[in-house]
Amino acid sequence: MLQAIRSRATSWVVKILFALLILSFAVWGIGDIFRQPGAEATVIRVGDQEISGLEVVNQIRQDVEQLRPMFGGTLDMAQARELGIVDRSIEQIVERRLYAEAARELGILVGDDALRQTLAANPQFRSAGQFDARVFQSVLQQMRTTEQRYVALLRQDIARVALTDPVVAGADASRTAAGLLYRHRNEKRRAETVVVPRSLFPDVGTPDDAALEATLKRLEDRFSTPEMRRATAIVLSPDALMESVAVGDAEVAAEYERRKAEYTRPEQRRLQQILVSDEAVAKQVSEALAAGQDFATVARDIAKQDPAMLDIGLTERAGLPEELAPVFDTPVGQATAPLRSALGWHVVRVAEIVPEAVRPLAEVRDEIARSLRRDRALDALADQATKLEDALAGGAGMDEAAAAVGVAPLALPPLDRQGRGADGQPVTPLPGGPELPRIAFDTASGETAPLVEMPEGGYLVVHVDEVIQPRIRRLEEVRDAVAQAWTEQQQAEAADKLADEILAAVKAGRSLAEAVADRSLEVKPVGPFTRAGGREAVPLPQSAVTALFAGPVGTAAKGPVGEGVAVGVLTAIEPVDPAQDQAAVDTLRETLERDIAAELGQELSQALRGRVPVEIDRAAIDRLL
Repeated sequence: MLQAIRSRATSWVVKILFALLILSFAVWGIGDIFRQPGAEATVIRVGDQEISGLEVVNQIRQDVEQLRPMFGGTLDMAQARELGIVDRSIEQIVERRLYAEAARELGILVGDDALRQTLAANPQFRSAGQFDARVFQSVLQQMRTTEQRYVALLRQDIARVALTDPVVAGADASRTAAGLLYRHRNEKRRAETVVVPRSLFPDVGTPDDAALEATLKRLEDRFSTPEMRRATAIVLSPDALMESVAVGDAEVAAEYERRKAEYTRPEQRRLQQILVSDEAVAKQVSEALAAGQDFATVARDIAKQDPAMLDIGLTERAGLPEELAPVFDTPVGQATAPLRSALGWHVVRVAEIVPEAVRPLAEVRDEIARSLRRDRALDALADQATKLEDALAGGAGMDEAAAAVGVAPLALPPLDRQGRGADGQPVTPLPGGPELPRIAFDTASGETAPLVEMPEGGYLVVHVDEVIQPRIRRLEEVRDAVAQAWTEQQQAEAADKLADEILAAVKAGRSLAEAVADRSLEVKPVGPFTRAGGREAVPLPQSAVTALFAGPVGTAAKGPVGEGVAVGVLTAIEPVDPAQDQAAVDTLRETLERDIAAELGQELSQALRGRVPVEIDRAAIDRLL
């Protein structure tokens, strides 16, 4: 972003705009320029509760950040919108506030004791069977949230459970219903099958031109070219300038001093902690330690804590809640006075102090020199970009504009929206990656898109030379492929016709083996398989499996498979007895009850929405994102 501003700062148009901005600052002040516009405004109302854009955006970004590892670290906000993650985050915010409103009306309050019990019972925060504050802080860091925010949300969730428990308590699935569902899901069937392959009909004739034209029209999507764009690009890359940039040792040393904080590891302290819920116990712990008693002994005898659970590990000041900040003013070997947080009362001992460490200049010299060269290359590139924009704004063509900045334009072959050429293969080189075809397809023929800054640094200008409209390929271009498609269709129809004849013979009373005796087709048994089909039912497709479960022994069905058509005849039904697998029935019953409870919870949420008005300004949220 800074590079984009810097690149335009020398343009005469931008100079005028800057002058107007400076004048407006003098009149109106500049405080708001440092805040995201609209961030503090209300974007969601739930009853009387107002939720700011800042709170909503922070929650959405936190949710996206937590989900990003599941998407290979590449999940961005646009993808989050498409996947419904943004909508889900908004709905969760609204639902929490709905339940908070209902809890307030009913006078439901969540005390500290209930909060501590819930935290202690969460297995995610336990180690060796006990609540571990070190694990708790580690999980919060992974969640990218603070202790205060997590505790506030937990209070809301506990209140929500207090509201929903009486409603979902009626979620009951009878043993009879679970047994019937168990029978339905686990009943198995066996069948005889035969596959009529298309290859059984090698000679289906030769198509004439009329047949080929009809096939081409029927499969026009398959034989159509996509819309394509032929474009010219001008690329300004910092890599091309870096080698010519010289950086002296004195400059590197000065930059090292300026950025020394980046190469400094802050002081760390190895901490041990006794955590109790009662202030009186915390004072007893503190007094015993002040009298010289051993920390582990005090933890065991007074706080009733396992000595093995005391070590928090090495921690920086920034990694501790504000309530525990006095730890970094405590000498090594000593313990703090009792400190209170949302988790209870802490007495923390400083076991070791690891002083801050600074990486020496010799170790980072090359890294700094490269960074300086790149920065200066980007500065020079910004000047190039300004010249390029001015040349294009003055009416210069792509060749003339490129010559003005000393680069050669890159003529690209026709490419589709995915950056592939006419042969279906990726076009290379493709500066800007997928951004280039996106720009090309957002720009009209004969037009030049605005200069854009590339994610990896540098600038890109794209001119669309020609828009190549999609078309159905002429028969002369794809005759062989169309002839092959015609042949495959004729073979498929012949296989399907024979399958119908086999089905008719079976329904007339012949066995499957008798029905195919003169066709040299092999009959194979399959199963047992369930209604889900799958591997045990191969080669029967799911449509045939469903048909076989709809009738008695002797039922016949067919369905398409990769090599042709599969025919199956039901030979046996294997019912199941729920009494023989009571554990599975009980598990199924629990699943049913959870599903019923979830539906009741959704009904309660909808009922609350009917009582409490909800307003969501999605346009404002989108602008903030």
